[in-house]
Amino acid sequence: MRQGIRRGGCPLPPWGLCLLVALGAVSAPAATLTTELSASQDSRLLTLLGDAELRENETFLTFGYSGLRPQSGTATTHQLSVGLDQALNEHWLLSGSVQVGLPNTTRTLLAQERPRLELPALSAHTSSSSQGLVLSAGYDSGGLSEVEYGFDVGLGLTRYPLKRALVTHTADTEPTIIFRQQERLGVLRPSLGARLTLGGDWELGLRGGLYLYSEDPLSAGQFTEEEQQTLTERYTRVAEDRGLQSAFLKRLYQQLGTTVATRLTDVNATSGLPSAPAQFDVKPSVTYRFSAKVRGQLSYLFTRYVPGQGHGHVLGTRWTVRLGEPLRMWAAVAVQADVPEATSPVYTGLATLGAEYTF
Repeated sequence: MRQGIRRGGCPLPPWGLCLLVALGAVSAPAATLTTELSASQDSRLLTLLGDAELRENETFLTFGYSGLRPQSGTATTHQLSVGLDQALNEHWLLSGSVQVGLPNTTRTLLAQERPRLELPALSAHTSSSSQGLVLSAGYDSGGLSEVEYGFDVGLGLTRYPLKRALVTHTADTEPTIIFRQQERLGVLRPSLGARLTLGGDWELGLRGGLYLYSEDPLSAGQFTEEEQQTLTERYTRVAEDRGLQSAFLKRLYQQLGTTVATRLTDVNATSGLPSAPAQFDVKPSVTYRFSAKVRGQLSYLFTRYVPGQGHGHVLGTRWTVRLGEPLRMWAAVAVQADVPEATSPVYTGLATLGAEYTF
């Protein structure tokens, strides 16, 4: 019944590796380390997770690191987590964790310098960080009958300081800040999961989550009317620059989707990479155990993005192989289709490789 955090690139910073090595070395009867590497054409994600037994079959320390670069040219988002799992008995498990997203900054060119028009170059500097708390409770029937079941409920609360600035600069002068603004966005995410095991070989699963924002997450990342007026008066006469600004907003929404969705440690091939902040998501899955060493899973994820951003579909499959008692490995591939309200669907292929080792 006891399950540690399981999920799955960008380079892992040395301090992240040192942290995991140190935590993994905690003196305990048992420990598990999990790593996943996921990638699409533009994105890279590395996740390192684990748990260490503090009290035999009762209390477990959980820890993790996730690093995500959602798109080429964007800053990598680093997230650390630490928590505790407490087994109340052979059926119930309570979990809690604290998650911290380290500050990051992305600089995006919005308009080229136009010396003949006496217009400097214009860039947008956007940055974010996060502080969150995730609580969950899970139940497993834990028997040996032909039909077994389990369910879990969770609640995540995350605070996101979002900063942005418009900066002008030329080849001969220092950068000048035109606007600077900071906003705080809160996200509450209740979730529910259920699974049904039939005959020991088949497992049916269903998961879903709802995202409740303190304000419109798109408004929190957009230009104010004053900023838009400045852009219109000084820069949008140039078609190339209008394209740069459009690409900036698309990139900004994707960054919000992957970080503000509060599910960074859940991002992998079968869970997809959100292209905008989500309103809710639902994921059914079916798993079949071919033998004691091989199992395969087919899953589908539907995500409704916030109003105006359309919806997304992810169809994926994951195959797991156990190589001896302490080691298991898996691979997953998926196709994601994002369907914006005003444009044609965008298709993305994703792949994940993962491994878990139990000491």
